[in-house]
This record gives sequence, C-alpha cells and structure tokens, in this order.
Amino acid sequence: MSLNNIVAQNDSVAHERVDDIPLIMGLMQKLRLPEILDLHLGNHGNHQGLSNGWLATLWLVYILSESDHRKYTVQGWVERHQHTLECLIGQPIRPVECNDDRLEIVLRRLSDTQAWEALETELWQNTLKVYAIEVEGIRLDSTTTYGYHTPMEDGLMQYGHSKDHRPDQPQLKLMAAAAEPSGHLLGVDVHPGQAADDPLYVPLMKRVRQMLGRSGLLYMGDSKMSALATRADIVASDDYYLMPLPRTGDTKDELEAWVDAVVNGKQPLQPIWNDESLLGAGYEFVRTQQAEIDGECVKWHERVLVICSLSHAQRQEKRLEQKLTQAQEALWKLTPPPGRGRHQYRIAADLQTAVDQVLEQYGVTGLLQVRWECEEKLVTRYVGPGRPGPNRPRKTERQVRYVITSVKRDEPAIAGQRRRMGWQVRVTNLSVAKAGISQCEEYYRRGWCLEHGFHLLKDKPLGIRPLYVRKDDQILGLTRLLTLGARLLTLIQTQVRRGLKEQGEEMGGLHGGLPKLTTARPTAKRMLKAFVRAEITLTRIQMGEYVRWHITPLSPLLEKILGYLDLSPSLYTRLIENST
Repeated sequence: MSLNNIVAQNDSVAHERVDDIPLIMGLMQKLRLPEILDLHLGNHGNHQGLSNGWLATLWLVYILSESDHRKYTVQGWVERHQHTLECLIGQPIRPVECNDDRLEIVLRRLSDTQAWEALETELWQNTLKVYAIEVEGIRLDSTTTYGYHTPMEDGLMQYGHSKDHRPDQPQLKLMAAAAEPSGHLLGVDVHPGQAADDPLYVPLMKRVRQMLGRSGLLYMGDSKMSALATRADIVASDDYYLMPLPRTGDTKDELEAWVDAVVNGKQPLQPIWNDESLLGAGYEFVRTQQAEIDGECVKWHERVLVICSLSHAQRQEKRLEQKLTQAQEALWKLTPPPGRGRHQYRIAADLQTAVDQVLEQYGVTGLLQVRWECEEKLVTRYVGPGRPGPNRPRKTERQVRYVITSVKRDEPAIAGQRRRMGWQVRVTNLSVAKAGISQCEEYYRRGWCLEHGFHLLKDKPLGIRPLYVRKDDQILGLTRLLTLGARLLTLIQTQVRRGLKEQGEEMGGLHGGLPKLTTARPTAKRMLKAFVRAEITLTRIQMGEYVRWHITPLSPLLEKILGYLDLSPSLYTRLIENST
C-alpha cells in the first residue's frame, strides 16, 4: 500500500527530524554526563520534573544540534523533538520545564566554582574510562570572548586586550589547559576581561595535577607563562616546562648577543628536523636558575634553546619586503611636483625629520638610503598692489625647494637584518636525554591543538561570541556549559581520526557538493553536518489504534562515524515503536 493511500485512509501522519540528536545524546550518556551534572549541580528539595543535570544535557544537545545558545528558544525545540528526546533519556518530558527560568537556575548552579571544579575532574576521569585519551603533555593558554555588555565594577565583562580584535567591547578571559596531542580540554578557569595572564597559570596547573594525579608531565605555553615564579612552581612540583622567552627586558639584550655569536661565526648550529622536514637550526646551553616558592629556595638547571625557525624567518622576510616597498612609496610622496595644495620642503632639516619619521614608522631605519637635492630658482614679483606697468617697482626672490632624488635599498644592511630573522629562545628543564633540541621544537609546535579548541568554542555550533546573557553568574555558567560542548566536539574529532588512522582510511562525503573529496582528518562540525544533511526523519503513521513508525535508514558513512565513536546505530532504530 502506498503512503498516499495510507494518508488518505488514516487519521494522521507526523514527522519529526532526528538528525544528529541521537549521536550527541548517546555520546553524553556514554560519558555519564547527565549523572555527573546531577551529582555536582544538585537539585532543590521541591524540584519536580527533569533534574538540573538532564536540563543542562538537553540544552547542550540543543546548542550542538542547532548552533544556538540562547535560552528562550530551547522550549520550542523540545516540543518539536519530544518523542525523540523522551526515547533517548527514558523519561517523560514536559517542554515547559525547559523554559528560560529553569535554564537560568542551571546556569546559576554552574557558576559555583567548587562544584564546577569537581565536575571537571569527574568528567575527565570518566572520559578516560570510556576513551583512551593520550596525555603526552599539557598545553596552557588564554583567550578572550566579548559581549555587548555594560562593564560593572568587579564584574566579569571588562575592557582589556582583545584577542578577538574587538577592543571596543567588554570581554571575559578564559585560561584553559588541554591534553596533548588531542587538545581535549582538562580544565577551564574564567576571569575578568582585564586580568593579566601571568598569575593565571599556576592555579590552573595545580588543578590539573590534582585532576590527573600524577607528576613528571611536560607543561607548555606561550611567553606569558615564562615568569620565573611559574617555572619554579613547575620544577618544585617535579614537572617539566617548555616555553619561549619574551623579547623584552634582559632577554632582548641577551638574544642580541646569542645571535651575534652565530652571525660572527663563533657559535656552530645544528639542524632541527621533523621527520624528513628541516625546521631550522639552533644551539643550546645550560644555565642555573633559582627562585623562592612558599619561603623555600628552588634551584635548578635550565636549558636555553636558541633556535632559528625557517618558517618564521620566511614570514619575517616577506613582511620586511612589504615594509620596504611601503616605505619607498611613502618617501617618494614626501616631495611631489609643485602645484596647488602640494606641500614643499623649504628647509633641509624639516625634510630630514620627515624622512626619519617614515623610516621609523615602517621599521626600516638604516635599510634605505635617501638622497635629495636643493632646487633653486629666481622669482620676480611686483611690489605692492596695483596693475603691472613698466615703471612699477619689482623685486627678485631666491626660492628654495628640497626634492628627493633617489631612494635605494641598502642591501648589505638588509642582508644583515635577514641574518637576524627567525630567531626565538625557548627554555626547558627537560634533560637532553628526555628530549633533544629537535624534539623540543616538535613538542612546542603542537600548540595548535589548544588553539583549535578555542576555535571550536568561538565558531559554530557553540558560538560563544557574543554572549546573550547579562548577569555575571549567567555569563559564568553559560561559558562553562559551552566548554563542555567543546570537549564533546574534540572527542568526536579525535576518536574518528584515530579510527581512520588505525584502518588506514580516509573519509569522504563530508563536503556537500564535493562527494569525491576525502580526508583523514575530518572535523566534528562536518561530521555533525553530514547527519543533518541526511535529513534523518522519524515518521509516525496513525490509523485508529494502529500506529506504525518509520525512520530514515542510516547511510554507511553515518554508521561508520557512529562505529568510530563506539556508538550503536540502535540509538536511531530504538526510536521506532512498530505495532503489530
């Protein structure tokens, strides 16, 4: 019998889009996220209906599936997917429970820092039980996210240095720690937007040590992590560090001397390789450091790695060429031909000052040779007002104009500048036996794993910027909820990529109009979109007391994704309740 005949003869046909909802919910349940949330968020004594843990879970599923973290739209989404959600969680749902007020309570409870830290610890431990996540090191870094808020005294949203290039908007700061090489978030601390990075590393590292229950790990970060007190804390905790030194203060002068030793031929270099690729060259030496931690003097030996990165040098050379070209154009424009509205330099010192300002503006002082000459001409003018005539008095003036005649590149000076490009200094307390200079460089270059986590947090589907809540506890709670979503996305991505690598395969069908395009490194965003693009639909056909269900079959691609996540296709098929 055709579907048209069934529709014509029976009471109703209802459709419900399923898409990626079972996958996301199944992954959360596999990690026991609803139970962990319930345990640490708690519930009011008079609480009825869905617990706070399940409310947070449903909201997180909505965020990942719909790419929207607003509160007021969740209730309508639950109404549209009520059957699917009830089957997945195994309990009845009243959509009204997912209203704005109830979700606000969830955020308020997530803003409790003590509960949040305990939640992060238990979630990590349970994740390890389900998926074998490697921890070869810990990467720490900070980022910012803004909102259209009015800064309040002692509030989270404050003006500060924006990593989103929005200094016009108040922001908050996230300090995060991730496991390398996967980039899976371990802990996230939320701070006011104007907070300096330097003092934020040590508290998070202490939390991570307690969370992992082990020492001897390598902690890596950027130059703001290189404060001597931070390094001393890592040493005192029997851990290791690897980080660059900032090119400020004493290090700036010391780096000049360290590079001079290479340029002058006094210091030999050793090549730095990654597999078969040449990354650069460098050398190292050992020095002794000491600092006071909790009243005790900590003393240790530190390796200083002076490294010239080929890629960094190439980027600097390209930028230098751009600056030289821009400076040359700006210099020629200083002395245009005479004409209305065109400024002319009549005093040599004024032109010299203007030239120096251009060279300094583009950072090419000493790299361009500028020559100019003085042009003189006699100009005869009538004296006083009136018409010209043979007897009218005249005077002759000597008019001076300075004109730039040549702008040449000082090639020896430019070559000397190039020899000083690409140099960076990293410090570590790892012994040479644990990691040579090439391996240290390889470790440090894996920092993209955390940067990628920040991109997941800021881009769709999480889209933390801008934030659509106002109160500090709501901002704090929502930020933490979204970091849970980032963990799930990272987990999907890591597990599927690992499975593809073990099978020696690549995955196709993720790029919409490019069905033949394959990749060994699919993103979580594209995999979830593949489920949405399949338009997996649950259909309910009712004919009197007779009810029949149908669901769109999963394609081999979607089943493969579920398999790599150790999830069963029954997440979808159990939504069907066929009657006899």
